[in-house]
Amino acid sequence: MSPHDAFDTIGAILSIHALVHGLLLEAVEDIPESRMAEQPATLLNHPAWTLSHLNAYAGLLLLMFDDPSVPAAGAEMERFGYGTTPVPDRAAYAAKPQLLSQFRDRNARLAAVVAEKHADYFPRPSPEMFHPYSPTIGHIAITLLVAHPPHHLGQLRQWRRAARIEDRP
Repeated sequence: MSPHDAFDTIGAILSIHALVHGLLLEAVEDIPESRMAEQPATLLNHPAWTLSHLNAYAGLLLLMFDDPSVPAAGAEMERFGYGTTPVPDRAAYAAKPQLLSQFRDRNARLAAVVAEKHADYFPRPSPEMFHPYSPTIGHIAITLLVAHPPHHLGQLRQWRRAARIEDRP
């Protein structure tokens, strides 16, 4: 057996996902509810939209794994998916506790489902809309678990600076 045979690739993917998930929660937890939809300067992606967006993609990925836990994933993608525009109206988004609870629950569910089903689902073709960039569910899953969330973490960090909310050490 080579050293490569013993490496737990899915464990590494899910470990990175969990790390970034925790950093995203830290970046939002001290933001007051009343400021969740602020758009300081030219930054459109505020915390309420960002959590809604990440929750929608977690729901979409669960749907790709035939998990029935997010029946409204399609409607959420229409409201918060790629190409949607964040609005500064706080009423357009769920309350912060609901967004955070949904974020925690979906990401925990996603980690469990991916851990259980990755061997069967990763080789399957992704939905047609993802084919140019992610031909398989494995491609889109790794993108949504490892690459997509840190992108939005960086945006949240920029938002915090523009909103003059200090990062904690």
